[in-house]
Amino acid sequence: MTGREAGETLDVIRTLMERGTHYRNLSGHAGVAAGCVALIGAAARAWLKTPFSLTWGLVFTLAMGAAVFYTARMARQNGEVFWTRQARTIVLALTPAFFAAVVLSYVLDAVGQRGMLPGIWMLMWGVGALAMSFFTPRVIWMLGSAFLACGAGTLLAGLHDDAPTMGLTFGAIHLLYGVILTVFRPVSAGRAVFHDA
Repeated sequence: MTGREAGETLDVIRTLMERGTHYRNLSGHAGVAAGCVALIGAAARAWLKTPFSLTWGLVFTLAMGAAVFYTARMARQNGEVFWTRQARTIVLALTPAFFAAVVLSYVLDAVGQRGMLPGIWMLMWGVGALAMSFFTPRVIWMLGSAFLACGAGTLLAGLHDDAPTMGLTFGAIHLLYGVILTVFRPVSAGRAVFHDA
C-alpha cells in the first residue's frame, strides 16, 4: 500500500467515524422558520403589545414544532430514522440548559425581573448550542457563540425591551443560521458542500 492509498483509507475511516458520532440531519429550513416566527413575535410585542408569556411561549412552541418537522423530513430524505442515538445525544446535551432556562424564567418572573429574561434566554440557548456543537457541524458552534455573546451584551448593557433584543437575536440570527445551513449543507464536522435545497 502506497502512502497515498493509506491516506485515502484513513480519510474513509475518519469520515465513517464522524458519521457515527455527528448528527447530520440539521435542516436550514428549521432555522429560517424559527427566525421568522421570532420576528413575528417581536413585531407583535412591539406594535400590538401582546402578552409577554403568551407571545414567547407561542413562538417557542412553533419554533420547536418546525425543528421537529424539518428534522424528521430531512432524516426521511436521507433514508434514516428520526430518533437515532445521535438525535438522543443532541437532546441530552441541550436538556440542562433548557432546564436552567425554565427555572431562571420562573424565579426572575416571580421577583419582578422579567426584563432580564431575553438576555438569560440568549445565554442559555448559547450554552445549549455549544453543548450540542460537540456532536454537530461547526455552524452550531457559531450559533452558540453568537447567542452567548449577545446574551452577555444584553445583560451587561441592561437592555430590557424584549421586542428588539429577541427580534435581532432569535429572529435575525436564526434566519442567518438557517440560510447558511441551507446553502452549505454539512457532510461531516468541519466540512460542507454547496447545497441549494
